[in-house]
This record gives sequence, structure tokens and C-alpha cells, in this order.
Amino acid sequence: MKNLICSLGLILLSNIGISQKVTSIDTIRFSADSSYSRIVVRYKKDFLLFGTSKTGVIAVNETEKSSKVIIPPTKGGEFRDISIDQDTLYAIVSGDIGMVYKGTMESIHPIFTENGIFLDDISIFKSHLIILGDPVNGKFFLQNKQPESITFTELDQKVENEANEGCYAASGTCAQYLNPDTYFFVSGGDTSARFHYLDLWSKSTLTNKLPMKKGEGCGPFSLFFWNPMNGAIVGGDYRKSSESIQNACFTTDGGRNWTVSETLPSGYRSCVTGNKKILFSCGTTGIDYSVDGGKNWKFLMKGNFCALLLEKKTLYATTNKGYCLKMKIK
Repeated sequence: MKNLICSLGLILLSNIGISQKVTSIDTIRFSADSSYSRIVVRYKKDFLLFGTSKTGVIAVNETEKSSKVIIPPTKGGEFRDISIDQDTLYAIVSGDIGMVYKGTMESIHPIFTENGIFLDDISIFKSHLIILGDPVNGKFFLQNKQPESITFTELDQKVENEANEGCYAASGTCAQYLNPDTYFFVSGGDTSARFHYLDLWSKSTLTNKLPMKKGEGCGPFSLFFWNPMNGAIVGGDYRKSSESIQNACFTTDGGRNWTVSETLPSGYRSCVTGNKKILFSCGTTGIDYSVDGGKNWKFLMKGNFCALLLEKKTLYATTNKGYCLKMKIK
């Protein structure tokens, strides 16, 4: 592992350019096997939570260098997204059975279970939850839970799907609950690549086509808005991991219009995150970054990465080998 860290550090420093510097790279082991993590989130001050493919939800204490399983694996699917509301965590299972867990590291239990529902995302804003799933009976599965409620109910907005269209639960970032009135999500399929904006106050819905590749396994996989007007989307074709064709776009008017990035990420990308100054995207061929709102992407490093977490000047990137890279950025 030491050799791996050193070689990755050389790759980073040689490709990142003058706008950013990586001062250190560390490795956080969240699983002893080849389990991958589709999501990594911060819990309280010292813990990182990983939703994994084989070992359930893992809590890693960065200070004590210890880890433990807080939700065991299920036969119904994988843990592909986690949301945090103060000291309460919510985790979803994506698979043949859609499940939502609620609790703390000491006590957690299912609060939603439904056969035949493939959940793609769980998003939270000030104790209000929205879960998104693949279409059922011609409409995307969209339900919410109010803070005072113990059950989920259907959203007022109904978003119809096109033929063979769904969402990609690749990194827990195919949807974003930006503010009390604003919820976004993206979807793709054989003939579609679309962005959806749900105004939760007016109960209106805006759906726009995206200038991204369409087809089986193609389209938008992840979106990130840093304010109501500016956002970026990444994706591509996960079966052609090194292909850079219509795999990223950006908006400056709240999603009404989308423009293909002038310089595209270096292959399929499953996750995008960042802030108003810098964006990072990752996928099975590496990590890219953008300092102009997704207009141009620069290659950062090689590797097989699933999900990202950016905290101030630290970037976490999960892998498919049971560990996460922790990179200090100056």
C-alpha cells in the first residue's frame, strides 16, 4: 500500500497543474475484501460512513483508525446512498427490495421496505427526506417524509418516464435537494438523457433534454449544483469507460439550458461534487477537476473510483478495492 500511495502522489502532482497542489495522500481501509463503496459521507466529527457492495454500512473513525459495521449486508441489494440529518443517519438499499434505514451508530432499523422498488437516491434538507427510485407504472418513484411523519408519501409532482428510462445509482448523486423548494434529478435510457427540476413550493416541474450520450448504460449519472443557477452533470457510457463523448455538461441558468463541456472528462464519470471554486468528478478511469464551473475538465489521476466527498481542502475518493484515498489539496 505504501508503494501505491507514493505512485499516486507522483501522478497527481504531475497532472494537476498550477491551480492546485496535492500536499499528501493517505489510505483509509473500510473493508478487508474487494468491496466497493458507492457513497462516502461525514458523520459527526470523526467518522466517515461507507455504503458498500458486500459488507453493509461501515463506520470508520479517522482519529482512532478503527472501523465497525453499523448495518450488516442484506440479500436484497447494496447500500448505495446515505444522508445525514444532525445525529441521525438514513441509508438506502438498492436492489430487488427497496429499503430505507434510520438511526444512529448505536441503533438503526428499517423504516421503509417495498418489494420491486429499485431506489436510486435519498436526499435530505433540514429533516425533509425525498427518495427516488426507478419508474413504476410509467412514473418515477418519488416519495417524501416530513419531519413529523413516520411514513413516506408520494410527492405531488408526477414525472413520467420515457421508454427504458431510469436513474443511475452509481454514487448517490443522481439527485440533489438543494433548498426547501428545489429538488433536481437526472435520468437516462435508450433514447433519453434528461434533467428534472421539481419546484416543491409551486408544485411545478421542468424537464429538459440533456446534450449527453443516449443508449443502454449511457447518459447522466451524477449532478451537482453549488447555487440555484449553476450546476454540472457528468456521466457517459459505463461500458466504454475510457470514452469521452458527450459525458459532461453545465448550466448557468438553473437547468433551463445545458451546454456540453468544451474539454470533457477523461472517460465515463459516476460522481461529481465540489463548490463554487472547484469541481471534481470520478469514474472507473480516474479523477478530473474543473475550475470554471464544468466548462473545462482537466485530468487529475488514474484509478478506479466510485464516489467522492469534498471537505474544505480534503478530497476523499472511494475505490472498488475496499479502501478510500484521502487527499489534502492546497
